[in-house]
Amino acid sequence: MKLRKIFAALILTSELCCSCSQKESRIEVDRDIVFAETTGYQGTDIQLKLDVYHDDKSDNEARPAIIWVHGGGMYVGSKDAKWGLVSYLADEMAQRNYVFFSIDYRLNPEWEATGAFAPTIRNAAIDVASAVDWVKANAVTYGADPERIILMGHSAGAEIISNYYYSNALTPDSLFDKNGIVALIPISGNRLFYDGDSCSGKGQAKCLIIHGDLDDMNPLSDAETLLKQIGDKGQMSVMKGNGHMWTETDEQKNFVIENIITFLYTIDK
Repeated sequence: MKLRKIFAALILTSELCCSCSQKESRIEVDRDIVFAETTGYQGTDIQLKLDVYHDDKSDNEARPAIIWVHGGGMYVGSKDAKWGLVSYLADEMAQRNYVFFSIDYRLNPEWEATGAFAPTIRNAAIDVASAVDWVKANAVTYGADPERIILMGHSAGAEIISNYYYSNALTPDSLFDKNGIVALIPISGNRLFYDGDSCSGKGQAKCLIIHGDLDDMNPLSDAETLLKQIGDKGQMSVMKGNGHMWTETDEQKNFVIENIITFLYTIDK
């Protein structure tokens, strides 16, 4: 059985080299869906929106759901397709039988100047929790499985999902239902900010950390700290010679996709 899984994983990895022209399914995008109404950093009422990428298959098989949390330092960024890794990850994962939800969350352009890091990341984590709740409630509409949710994020988005899920400080388990989340994939992210060397939350989802060894914004040593903090739930893939970003070359894109697919195959089986 183990050899069969390894062989199947190798086949999946080899398929990642196929060009988009060889893929048959068509990707549909439902944009600007409101998933929460809340208050922004200036006290005004705002709506949080998401985009859903899914293929045009008509079968009844429920597919894993990916919730994508963008980077941008918690002061800039967007769910939109031209922002960062969404430019290729959304279509790639939808083509591979995942339903991809790209979300916005509350930003605060003034958090550094005002020293408001803690409330800013707490608000972002609560927004991720709201997105998880919305996806669970609306999964059937998009052919997604509410019991197979994967959190993915880049840079600040990676930090948000890690602290949301593994820490109990930002979103207590008693208030936010994290059941159904089966995996986390933080890309170029950082450490847990509130838990020291242990995780206060009860979540046991597996985690794949993707990082570049030349990242000068969130250094590799911080990713290694995160790996230590989450213990045997975690593993890490390091791209040598790569910095913080992942959208400049095909080599970067292939590295991200190959590692994600191989990791998720082991989770889904």
